[in-house]
Amino acid sequence: MKERKKLLLLRPRKLGDTILATLVADALKRARPSWEIHYLVEFPYAELFQDHPSVDRVVKMPRGMGPWRTWEFATWLRKEDFDLALDLYSGLRTAFISRWCCPRSYGLRTRWAFLYTSSVPRRISPTSHHIENQFQLLNLLGIEEKPGPYRFPPPRPFPLEGPYAALHPFASPLKSMSEIQARELASHLLDMGLLPVFLGDKGEAEAIERLGIGLNMAGLDLPSTRNLIAGARVFVGIDSGLAHLASTTRTPMVVVFGPHLPENYRPWRNFGVRIVERPLPCRPCFEKKCPWPYPRCVQDIPAEQILGEVEALLNNPSSYPPD
Repeated sequence: MKERKKLLLLRPRKLGDTILATLVADALKRARPSWEIHYLVEFPYAELFQDHPSVDRVVKMPRGMGPWRTWEFATWLRKEDFDLALDLYSGLRTAFISRWCCPRSYGLRTRWAFLYTSSVPRRISPTSHHIENQFQLLNLLGIEEKPGPYRFPPPRPFPLEGPYAALHPFASPLKSMSEIQARELASHLLDMGLLPVFLGDKGEAEAIERLGIGLNMAGLDLPSTRNLIAGARVFVGIDSGLAHLASTTRTPMVVVFGPHLPENYRPWRNFGVRIVERPLPCRPCFEKKCPWPYPRCVQDIPAEQILGEVEALLNNPSSYPPD
């Protein structure tokens, strides 16, 4: 058995999950520093991990591959001579790729678990964090590690003058704030002397324009978005991939949770994070359509409550980590 191994770490889909998965790469590098970590992510997210210290190479997977294209892609990867695969996504496509291109593969216990050499349960307990569940896979490799802090490269200065707040109010319909909430939040931040700078993808730019307030930076690439967040006085947003991106910086954060529970998906950071949520009997919810006319778990939260957490955060010195 060769000491220097090539490991394929798979985590396509969803920005927040691809960010959390770097904690697994960090643990692998701590425990097996001689191993090569090849991180498979989808094209839109690949640029974020190019300079990550625990990733030797980023493997870019195209989106929307059909069966034939998936087989071609897996066959191309098979020529790379990987020793093993760690599939943190564990869907049919990634399970097949893991099995086809690696002699040993490990994944979560989904309906496709028969394709792996070995698998672990999807969840330790109802209150376990998503990344803690995935760390079980390391045990199959004889590695006993706990998730540590992020190891992303330091952000670069972003060319935006004056104090500002980074806001991300919109994403999927079930998680988004209402436009009334977002506008009121931005107005109060202006009163506090902070320019509201709105973030999101290109699909959210139109909704941000309708607010008629603040600076619309939707559609910015991910490394630049991270740099912008790092320069903000505070990040205020919904439970989304950008909240996890913000957690890789030192910027204080207020995160509004809706359908999902913070104990399962909260940003992985032990300083400067305030959670806002509304207890409802229908949470947690994994439905594609809300049974209410609108997502009450998010949109019934008063903007004043969110602002109260922002003020408490900014007035608390412990919100900022030591240098």
